[in-house]
Amino acid sequence: MDDGHKFHLVGLTNSCRPNSYNHMLLNHIKSNFQDLIHLDLFDISKIPFYEDRAEAASFSYAISELSELISHSHGLVVASPEYNHSVPARLKNTIDWMSRMPSKPLLRLPVMLISASTGHLGGVRVQYELRRIFEATDSRVMIKPEVFIGKVHEKFSAAGVCTDHETSALIKNQFESFFDWMKNYSLNLNCLEENVAHP
Repeated sequence: MDDGHKFHLVGLTNSCRPNSYNHMLLNHIKSNFQDLIHLDLFDISKIPFYEDRAEAASFSYAISELSELISHSHGLVVASPEYNHSVPARLKNTIDWMSRMPSKPLLRLPVMLISASTGHLGGVRVQYELRRIFEATDSRVMIKPEVFIGKVHEKFSAAGVCTDHETSALIKNQFESFFDWMKNYSLNLNCLEENVAHP
């Protein structure tokens, strides 16, 4: 499939540092499904913390850049660690900014959630918190299949390679389900007419 016919997605995580396991997750998806998608990984560390005074003045370049990127995407993939049973501040801040943009880039946008942690549960709570947040932005979060990758340090190498076949299969199943769901959503004429920001 050539790039002109690929779905364009945006990938967000709390940190794009090389040793971030959730960043490794996004890179795994990007490399393993490059025949179907073009996945832009956006570094949200460039985005300032939200305050209404900044909104009233002007949006920073990074905020506008991400808003434009999402507005022209077919979907969003969020890979997140869990901080204190909830969403990392930087990621929550980014979603808050996007919810305030005049173009409303998150409105009716298909979203896939995945999480990884070195603990046993793999970020169960953060995904449920993210679902609540994306309800407020009226985004379309895929409900199932869910993937929570526990003990991720035993399943990804230091170089970012998934070394666990079961984990790789779970990610493959989830992403292929998301791709099919997203494709059917985008091909639905009523959704296309309603959601012109996400062709």
